Amino acid sequence: MFALVFRFPADRYHATPWGRHVNEADVAWPPEPWRIMRALIASYWRKADRKSWSEDDLESLVSELAACPPVYRLPEGPVHAHTRHYMPVPPRKTTLVFDAFVHLPKGESIVVAWPTVSLDQHLLGLASDLADGIGYLGRAESWTECVATDDWDADEANCEPVLDNLAVDYDLVSVIAPRSAEEYAAERKRLFGELEAEVGDNLQWKQPKTNLAALEKAKRKRFGPALPERLSDALSLDTGDYRKFGWSTPPASKMVSYRRIDLSPVAKRAYRSAHLTSANGPAPTIARFLLAGRPRPRIENAIRVGETLRLAALAKFGWADDPVTGRKIPRAPRLVSGRDDSGLPSRDTTHSHAFWIPEDADLDGEIDHLIVYASGGLDERVQHALDRLNRLWIPERRGRSDASEDDGIEGRKEWRLALEGFGKPEDFASTSRMLGCGTDWCSVTPFLASGHLKRGGYQSEMLRLLKLRGGLFAAMAEAVKVEKLPAGTIQSPGHFTRSRSRGRERRNDSSGAMLRLTFPDRVEGPLALGYACHFGLGAFRLCDALTSSQK
Repeated sequence: MFALVFRFPADRYHATPWGRHVNEADVAWPPEPWRIMRALIASYWRKADRKSWSEDDLESLVSELAACPPVYRLPEGPVHAHTRHYMPVPPRKTTLVFDAFVHLPKGESIVVAWPTVSLDQHLLGLASDLADGIGYLGRAESWTECVATDDWDADEANCEPVLDNLAVDYDLVSVIAPRSAEEYAAERKRLFGELEAEVGDNLQWKQPKTNLAALEKAKRKRFGPALPERLSDALSLDTGDYRKFGWSTPPASKMVSYRRIDLSPVAKRAYRSAHLTSANGPAPTIARFLLAGRPRPRIENAIRVGETLRLAALAKFGWADDPVTGRKIPRAPRLVSGRDDSGLPSRDTTHSHAFWIPEDADLDGEIDHLIVYASGGLDERVQHALDRLNRLWIPERRGRSDASEDDGIEGRKEWRLALEGFGKPEDFASTSRMLGCGTDWCSVTPFLASGHLKRGGYQSEMLRLLKLRGGLFAAMAEAVKVEKLPAGTIQSPGHFTRSRSRGRERRNDSSGAMLRLTFPDRVEGPLALGYACHFGLGAFRLCDALTSSQK
């Protein structure tokens, strides 16, 4: 067998997947076979001893390696990370650029192997020479040292091509790969044949020379340089060489599905330390995410983002068909779905199922963090699902039953998620005022009564909800002071989206209020009460965090 071993001195691999924009902050993982083959060809033309190795030798090597997609041994515990910086744009502008990369464990390497390929000594020597000439893989800052070998155990592979859709325990990813020499020759023949038939139908050919000249002219006009005879020449083409003639993907390429364990947004060591279980101590009650993207959603749309976060978590468990209604029902546990065994919304007054709370930690008006909170703890199954959340998206806006409220989100929006970790509220209190501990709490999003407002107004409604919540809240309910925040000191409730997206829940309080709660003793966040509190409404933070930027 034949293999290439890539070691990255900076422990970083930078590469943007085919068909993705650099500012989507995605990484080509595993490294695409198309990219690797082009790196070998580039090494031949720039650094190889072409007196020792001919172009026919290069074509033979490329044909051997393109005959089947490779397998990979990817290092354990790679981290998907990115940096953001502003690039200068002449004359006096800047543009925000995301530089995404995979951070590899110290000293780890990537092995790319072709188990069915056995090279003779001449081609193995060529491959070794070319591998030694590869200085980077992906973007130029992705420095690498590459070695070719014919001695590697294929059983070590942990990322393989998938020819069916049965790999349910893995994330499937499509990567670009070269066609085999036979596939490329057949595709080239098919395209030329279709063109020849088209030209023959449109022209009355009288002389062979005239016919041949007309066909060659039609080929140059239709395909340009995009269909050279050699596969190695086809892989050497620049993107502009074929896009100028209407090709969206290289004609010598195909997409291959691979199964892989998804990249982690946090380091393996940090994940293990935060991955608490009942055997090691109490289960964590908090999972906190960093949300990145431009533009980030406004805090006024907190309920939309909270709903979307829950749907993303539900999707990690999959869906089943209800045998009675035929509708899709989630396979997620009650902790995530918030529904009982019969599929109806839970009526647990202690609210032990998860809260999905957006957070504006720096008070700039944009959501920058997301909090998942469950008072009874997040079990291992739920932790595993949350650990695999790496993006959040809202589709094109569709009609809603409540057309009077504008949620302010037009078109598809997508953001990346990075898990900060699991833990208790005190683990995040230094960076989150929603997870702090204190006596004075102020509204971040409007509080809406979940029942009919009585004569006592929000004071009596808050008393009722705190008693239902139980525990320390019930013990202090009678002594809690509730007051409305003065107009002008914080945003009006009317600026917020205040209804669920499906519009089927009964809403007794359509206006809402921004409140200040004063407890007789210190209480620990997160604190969310009232209508849609599980999705971001009725959220509070320590009052001393309020600044003029939130006015």
